[in-house]
Amino acid sequence: MKKTTLTLLALAGMAAAPAMAQTLAPSPTLDAIKARGSLECGVHLGLPGFSFANDKGEWTGLDVDYCKALAAAILGDANKVKFTPTSVQQRWPILQSGQVDLLSRNTTITFSRNASLGINFQGINFYEGQTFIVRKSANVKAAKDLDGASVCVAAGSTEEKNAADWFRERSMKVTITNFQKNDDAIAAYDAGRCDAYTAGIGALAGQRAKLKVPGDHIILAEPISNDPQGPVTRYGDERYQAVVRWVLNGMIAAEALGVTSKNVDDMKANSKNAEVRRLLGAEGNFGAMLGLSNDWMYNAIKQVGNYAESYDRTVGKDSALKIERGQNQLWTKGGLLFTPPFQ
Repeated sequence: MKKTTLTLLALAGMAAAPAMAQTLAPSPTLDAIKARGSLECGVHLGLPGFSFANDKGEWTGLDVDYCKALAAAILGDANKVKFTPTSVQQRWPILQSGQVDLLSRNTTITFSRNASLGINFQGINFYEGQTFIVRKSANVKAAKDLDGASVCVAAGSTEEKNAADWFRERSMKVTITNFQKNDDAIAAYDAGRCDAYTAGIGALAGQRAKLKVPGDHIILAEPISNDPQGPVTRYGDERYQAVVRWVLNGMIAAEALGVTSKNVDDMKANSKNAEVRRLLGAEGNFGAMLGLSNDWMYNAIKQVGNYAESYDRTVGKDSALKIERGQNQLWTKGGLLFTPPFQ
């Protein structure tokens, strides 16, 4: 019995030990956010379901929710975030210049961006795949039927390169016309200047709502690419990058552990699950390791919700888009979503 008791105490000490080790340097970005009292978040110009402002200037969407969760984790208040709309071309300079603290907009993770732009991707919050929207009257059933067609796309986007690569590999003759903004590209398609418009499946679900007669158009089910998306930070400031990464991990972990905005108080007070208790700040000093209060993820979950709650209300079953979870389901349920453990 004594050996067992000593072993358990030793294990408990091992779990607590990292909280005493301040291995990350101070964070200028975190200090700046706390000093100004708000998080500066770069988002899409206006994409329903992901980042979209109503006529009152109120922002909603999956990417917006993440920014709110990050603000709650850092500042204790999900409303202490300012949103800066960014175009495809503007997003990198705006991030690199320090005008925003991060980008949370449908931005695909790619090697060249990570290696050459001075940016880091901090995880995946949406597994996307690119396809096309076409008119029902065109009788196009698959991307291969677009040979000889014209396609509208946003200039400088991943979708522009993906489409060019895909058609070239198949020796298909397609005219790709690019526009400075996604809204300009979808408007050109709606005006009949192109036979198709290409973007991510999730983005197309939102863009279709902007068409004059949405019901006259279909989104092809066949994806031509794999485009994981997630929050983006500048190089450097590892402590801040860890915060951005682990807030996303925390929202996913909360879903996996059954923690929601509705039961978070009960779970914090009564859960016997050690990972739940560490996630919610009931033990372990995990927030302190990042330079935050220990209720950092409690605040994020209480005020914004876990990943499933955010997904369902913004792009999923409780939203106008009703995008199936698919790859964005937890790995335990057949999807690709997972998080490293909180230990």
